[in-house]
Amino acid sequence: MMLQLEKKLELELEDEARVIACRFPFPHWTPAQVTGEGIDTVWAYDASSFRRSKKRPRSVHFQLVIQI
Repeated sequence: MMLQLEKKLELELEDEARVIACRFPFPHWTPAQVTGEGIDTVWAYDASSFRRSKKRPRSVHFQLVIQI
C-alpha cells in the first residue's frame, strides 16, 4: 500500500509539501526527520527531497495561433 501511495503523492504534491508517516515508512524515500521507535516511529519527508532524483511531470501550455 505504501508504494502505491508514494507514487500518487509524488505526482500530486506541491514541491513545498511535507509528508508525515507513522508505523509504516515509504519504501523509496529518505526521511528528513525520524522520531520515536518501534510502532511509535514517525517519519517526516519533504517533497523537495524525494523529487530531486525524479522529474515531476509538468503541465505544458500551448497557444494556438491561426492565421487566415
